[in-house]
Amino acid sequence: MVALLFFAIILIITIYYFRKGNKIPKEIENLPIVSGLPIAWAYLRQKNYDEIGDLIRKLSGGHEIYLSRIGIFIVNLASPEYAKILLTESEDNTPKSEMNPEGILYKFFGSGLPFSNGDIWRTSRKIANPAFNNALSPEIVGETTMELFAFMQQNLNRPINVFEVMQRTTIEVLGKLAFGYKFGCLESDETPHIINVYKYIISVIVSPFRRVFPWISKLPIESNKKFLDAIEEFDGFIYDIIESKRNEINKKSSHSRDLLTSMLEFSEQEGINTDITQIKQLRDEMVNFFVAGHDTTSMALSASLYYLAKYPKIQEKARAEVISILGNEPVMPNSDQLKEMKYINAIIKESLRIHPPTPIITLRKLKKPIKFGPYILPVNTACMVNAWQIHHNPKYWENPNQYNPERFLSSDEKRDKFAWIPFSAGPRNCIGQNFSLMEQRVILSMILLKYNWTLPENSVNKEKLLLAPQFLLRPVDLKLVFTERIKG
Repeated sequence: MVALLFFAIILIITIYYFRKGNKIPKEIENLPIVSGLPIAWAYLRQKNYDEIGDLIRKLSGGHEIYLSRIGIFIVNLASPEYAKILLTESEDNTPKSEMNPEGILYKFFGSGLPFSNGDIWRTSRKIANPAFNNALSPEIVGETTMELFAFMQQNLNRPINVFEVMQRTTIEVLGKLAFGYKFGCLESDETPHIINVYKYIISVIVSPFRRVFPWISKLPIESNKKFLDAIEEFDGFIYDIIESKRNEINKKSSHSRDLLTSMLEFSEQEGINTDITQIKQLRDEMVNFFVAGHDTTSMALSASLYYLAKYPKIQEKARAEVISILGNEPVMPNSDQLKEMKYINAIIKESLRIHPPTPIITLRKLKKPIKFGPYILPVNTACMVNAWQIHHNPKYWENPNQYNPERFLSSDEKRDKFAWIPFSAGPRNCIGQNFSLMEQRVILSMILLKYNWTLPENSVNKEKLLLAPQFLLRPVDLKLVFTERIKG
């Protein structure tokens, strides 16, 4: 409690001094204003994210465009209409907010696709698009899911941390499809050393204090030796893999279709020299793919598994669909079979709607005036899209807090396509969207054939799924009990 009080005092002082130097431009001074203080306090107290979402909605009075302030002011967009305007604008007109090259975020994420702008972004996207298509492999995801089954055998009939198990699985998938590398996360309960290094780095980055005091992330971090050493070690791991792939390509000995190999080959085809600068850019891309490629997917899978445990009838309906397509034994689906899984797809989409792993779509800074409804936002206005608010707005979703996959099956549904944006949208949508959806379909369908699962009686998530309020959402102590399915 003393620590919270201390940070509350720091928060008030920070907001006061930042506000003194950050006046609201005249053009948007009539926008509804939401105080950042109650929201910041909720983050510091680690409130469940749905409570924070409800608080934001209450404070905003249901407005779909409003100002929030924690130090600097930010225009929040909370409707499909306004999201479409921002997200479909040219990348040059609405670039991502620049990071301080000496700050903590840049040290790890660098200028990867989610954070870069201009020619760097365009070049990386041009190379990454075909590379991602090459790396889509339901077979490798299926093989990894079979490894998951072997790992699960010793953990049946007792509560297990499903998010941790899904992280192990998605890391292993990502290792094979992105790097052509086997981490060994499903070989024993011991976590590979490099994954522990990565988890430490992420724990520093996602600290709630950085969310409340964003200026902390912009400060130089030379004094944080442990963090810098961890970055250096993880970088060494990435650079070693890049060098290994380059050697394989030079020796014409590579037959791999992993993401990294494809990006190196497409770079060569495009005449892009893989010099030190380009290798650093590849490192940045692979780090970003690593974070987005397993943390978000493991959150989405955990949410689906949770709701199928909470609602056994949904679980049975999903299983019946999979059996009708794949038969009664745990087998690996192919691409054509995955397309037939309409109900599985609806479950995945509903999980991503009700709990989008990234609830806020990253900050954009306007390079030209843009009209949003009655407001014309001036140049240099910082904007962000609140996907959580859009996904939970009763104006666009009937009973938005109710988990209901059926809403994605009805042909009568005619909602704005920007009402569902877990992967963002427009020219800067998530490049790994098809990768993640394919992976989720394979893993979920195979698990349905292999196991039944339930919530433990004493689950802290019995009434609702608790979510830690971080940059990437994650469940709190989500445990499920898996049992071998008796085939009828």
